[in-house]
Amino acid sequence: MDEVYLITASFAGKIREDFDGYVHMAREAGYQGLELFNCIYGGYGPKELKRFLADQGMGVISAHVNVEDTEGQLAYLPDTGCRYIVCPGIPVHSRDEAYRAAETLNALGEKARRAGLKYGYHNHNNDFDRYGDETVIDIFLNNTDPALVTFELDAAWAWRAGVNAADFIRAHAGRFELIHVKETSRVFGPEDDLHSLFQQVRRGPDGRPMFTPEQKAIFEEHQKVNCRLGDGIINMPELKKAADAQGVQAYIVEREYAYTGDPFTTILEDRRYLARL
Repeated sequence: MDEVYLITASFAGKIREDFDGYVHMAREAGYQGLELFNCIYGGYGPKELKRFLADQGMGVISAHVNVEDTEGQLAYLPDTGCRYIVCPGIPVHSRDEAYRAAETLNALGEKARRAGLKYGYHNHNNDFDRYGDETVIDIFLNNTDPALVTFELDAAWAWRAGVNAADFIRAHAGRFELIHVKETSRVFGPEDDLHSLFQQVRRGPDGRPMFTPEQKAIFEEHQKVNCRLGDGIINMPELKKAADAQGVQAYIVEREYAYTGDPFTTILEDRRYLARL
């Protein structure tokens, strides 16, 4: 993989403390740019952020933005050079909710198009929950306009739901333009709804999560399955072959757990592994 980006959700506490230092860390590890997360921009205006990253030889490929923040961020992101605005997930609990969510994705896709961006949806394992003969992600794929909505397949969340990510890409040719390259050591199943649980976590004035002891224990257990690339259950060469064949535009590393004990050496090892594929 030649062009690989890093989502700033990886070790998000570090970027909140030192945005510039985080960017330098990503550059030194060999990443071509960033996928922004949670509206954390280091205090830069959009053009200033683009210039700062360009000075490092980097750019912005995409940004994860919650549904309720989308319209405001469409005023900011185009001038950063960002190409995609990605919904990080919509919790749904019924077939009807899934169909309404698909309508929301189309509407936001049209607004993103007018701003010069492509709208995307990022899956979690609960998107493979089944209602009747359809999963949530089936409903989204079948009821969104490909001209307005693309998808960012998170390989680890797919596999945690028991779905082979490479097979899923091949079954939906042309719908996935972005891939989250993330490892997992085991299957949890689609009903293990960590994303919805995360929505329940209270946040402090600075936006940082305020976990209860029980929530912290659950998240730490889940983080540890985000093991070293190539050491888990995902066949990474097969994933790359399937994604390349479908014209995927970018590979983005998401790192939830520093398996080396250090964020920099962890993302460096990830980048070196991907360079060999």
